[in-house]
Amino acid sequence: MAAQPIIFLDTETGGTDPAQHSLLTIGLVTLNGPEVERPLHLQLRHPTYHVAASAMAVNGIDLQVHHQQAQEPDVVAQAIRDYAAPLGRCILGGHNFGFDLGFLKPLLPDLNTVFRRGRVDTKVVAQFLIHAGLLPRRVGTALSDLAAHFELEYQAHDALEDARTTALVYRAMLGLVSAGGAEPQA
Repeated sequence: MAAQPIIFLDTETGGTDPAQHSLLTIGLVTLNGPEVERPLHLQLRHPTYHVAASAMAVNGIDLQVHHQQAQEPDVVAQAIRDYAAPLGRCILGGHNFGFDLGFLKPLLPDLNTVFRRGRVDTKVVAQFLIHAGLLPRRVGTALSDLAAHFELEYQAHDALEDARTTALVYRAMLGLVSAGGAEPQA
């Protein structure tokens, strides 16, 4: 298992372009040894929401309800800093993490002082494990495919649930490496 805790993060957004679409929710969990701890779900309030209908159909967020429960971006950014503070400059991870980081960096311009510069991307780890023959090619690298392969319950498109599942998938992939590659190539 990982010696140092890793914070896994996921976002739900109003679209695919951080320059155009609103960041709506952030989910964080900490993988501390074998345990997934400290779930935190944050919702961002915006004066105007810039969203694509297709993204909202996927994430299922009701913007009126969201707005009532959401917090201002500076409050959310501070909540992330406060979440990370007890762990020191730990590693931050996610799945297909470049997407999330594109939305997170404008909210948290001090990202590299809050977290270490190295990142864990479970999509990249899965690609490596497939290439190394430790994970069957048929599995694929989508989070839903990996969750199904490792027999994890998963309800996609909720930032907190996605962060939790990403942490559990990473833990399972670490188990493959420590077991010396017990997975057959298929």
